[in-house]
Amino acid sequence: MTSPATTSRSESSPLRRRLPLILALVIGTIVWRGGFGFFATTREVTWRLEIPYGEVRKVSLEIWNEGQLVRREERSTPTGLSSELRQEVVLRRGQHRARARVWLGGAAEPREFGTVFDPGEASALVLELASQPGGGPGR
Repeated sequence: MTSPATTSRSESSPLRRRLPLILALVIGTIVWRGGFGFFATTREVTWRLEIPYGEVRKVSLEIWNEGQLVRREERSTPTGLSSELRQEVVLRRGQHRARARVWLGGAAEPREFGTVFDPGEASALVLELASQPGGGPGR
């Protein structure tokens, strides 16, 4: 008389063998996408300013978080801008302040623009900055 064939637990449960790989993929995806805002991720930021782009000669772009400068970039544009400014910035969720200082054609003093924003889960942001009276950095 023959006994019924027995199978090992690992052969009967292919899901159990793949569980570590599945968990690694899930955790990797969460971290890659910013960990629900706990981790900083790269975002594309588009700066929209209420100015004639062809008259811009120099621009200074700043992003602040809790009084700390996160990113600052200056660009000289002797022939003006042809489109909105774009940059990649590493940000996490939470309140940030964007500030732009723009020097136009013959102006000696820059025009200042600013807004407050929260990048949330977005991988791309469009910041529409409004004219601001002079203010301190990051305030």
